[in-house]
Amino acid sequence: MMKTIGRGALFLLILFPLFLSGRSLLAHAGVGTQQINNVDLGPYRIWVWSDPEPPQVGIYHVAVALTESLDSDPNGFAGESILDADVVVEMEHQASSLLLVAQATHEDAVNKLFYEAIFAPQQTGMWEIRVIVQGPDGPVQTSYTDEVEPATFPWMAVGGGLLALLLAGAGVALYLYTGEKGAPQKTRPAR
Repeated sequence: MMKTIGRGALFLLILFPLFLSGRSLLAHAGVGTQQINNVDLGPYRIWVWSDPEPPQVGIYHVAVALTESLDSDPNGFAGESILDADVVVEMEHQASSLLLVAQATHEDAVNKLFYEAIFAPQQTGMWEIRVIVQGPDGPVQTSYTDEVEPATFPWMAVGGGLLALLLAGAGVALYLYTGEKGAPQKTRPAR
């Protein structure tokens, strides 16, 4: 009974730091902070997410999902995914007019149905983020603003990593402890 409880608890404790460290990975799959939700953009419907939250100097991801815009579908879920568009994302610092430009591609995205652009802004403050989609009828664009904050020490990642190492060590110790004492011993019949 104790072996089952100990190993089950160990399994859950190992999953907990993985859950903490997976936060930014999920954003690359379109689960970050939603900036634009189901908006008609010419012949497209567009969804846009950003990561990390809060945005920090040195790293900023933009994930974009595109589908067909159908007049008969106000919810935007019936249209086919658009996977061959030319998507460019621009970040413009509002105070200095510094412009960063990146091609959003499927190669950089965890979920290959999305386009992702990766930036490394070096200035804090308000940024205007423009998503430009080049289609057969010409370019269409939408935008939003986001505030980039100073970079902070990644306490969650460091803490999660240390906790994962601690739990892995505890798991090895628990396995060795219960494996040696709890294993059935082979005995030979007496002659």
